[in-house]
Amino acid sequence: MAAPRVAYADLEGHPLLAASGPALRAALFDADEGPVAALAGAALASAGPFARAARRGALTEARLQVAAGELRAIGQAARALEEQGRAAAPPVDRPPAYRALLAALMAAPDWGGLAGEVARFHRAEGCGPLATHRVLRFRGGALQGVDRPDPIAPADLVGGEARRAPLAGDLDAFVAGAPVNDALLYGPPGTGKSATARALAAGRAAGGLRLVQVDRDEVDRLPEAFALLEGVSPPCLVLLDDLVFDDAGRADRALRDALEGTVAARPVNVLVWATSNRMKLVGETWTEREGAVDPDLARGEKAALATRFGRRVRFDAPGQEEYVAIALGLLERRLGRVPPGAREAALRFAIAGHGMTPRTAVQFARGWRAA
Repeated sequence: MAAPRVAYADLEGHPLLAASGPALRAALFDADEGPVAALAGAALASAGPFARAARRGALTEARLQVAAGELRAIGQAARALEEQGRAAAPPVDRPPAYRALLAALMAAPDWGGLAGEVARFHRAEGCGPLATHRVLRFRGGALQGVDRPDPIAPADLVGGEARRAPLAGDLDAFVAGAPVNDALLYGPPGTGKSATARALAAGRAAGGLRLVQVDRDEVDRLPEAFALLEGVSPPCLVLLDDLVFDDAGRADRALRDALEGTVAARPVNVLVWATSNRMKLVGETWTEREGAVDPDLARGEKAALATRFGRRVRFDAPGQEEYVAIALGLLERRLGRVPPGAREAALRFAIAGHGMTPRTAVQFARGWRAA
């Protein structure tokens, strides 16, 4: 009986390594990819002792040799199963460093010889889903990779270039390693706040940027998310979408402390963007109905949350001509032309109750059926 794995202890129960007979055949049949690709991907997705030590920069030569031996054995097991499995499937929308090292492992006859490369990968890219996905969610205290993220890209954004420019510049600087301010994107629903964040992040995925969404009900656990992301890299954009806080929940206080205001330092590889459909992030009281993000126009400690964001960008609903330009631009991108009557149809679509927003323009272009 083989000794239990130490460096890759988290792969001990992997079905392609632990199963035999009918169970192994079932695992091979059920897999979406061949055993070499599956086990190479599992090794790079490890969050076991080797990956964690490499991430911390705490590897010794002895630990590296143990990991090399286990990695070599995993590769041998993959090769032994190769003829029984399916052809390798290319990874779906994964970070470039992951794709490159996955290809190297799949081509290498001896995975153990790449242990040093794998260690450097974890040091730079992280462990578990952080290492293998460009878009993640933080839920229940854990990171979850999104296998098929929203395909939106910067080219899909039509109009609002001047509004996006400072945000794009901040992201470029952040990916390059420069310190930048957290950002608050605020304004009415449907004005493109979330789409802007996702698209700009996707446009920097080739530079290693990760997009990590933290749901509203997880804001009080934001320090836990920071701890999972902390490292020398990759750069991580944490998106807090559609934030609203009431007087009782005090989630605004938890967010303030996480952004700035505790004795614990923020990870240098983490940037936070938040979106809100309101002019401020908290419920109104009689004395706070001005609804201003600007601290001169807000009241009390609630207003202190907005001041934590050094970049504040307002998203207003477009005027009629801007709305039409967005709608027709999206329609032309979809069809290769602007059909006769499209302008009038776009206006009717908005006036019928949808409103003149970028979201309405997207819905109009997507639903166009006229000849």
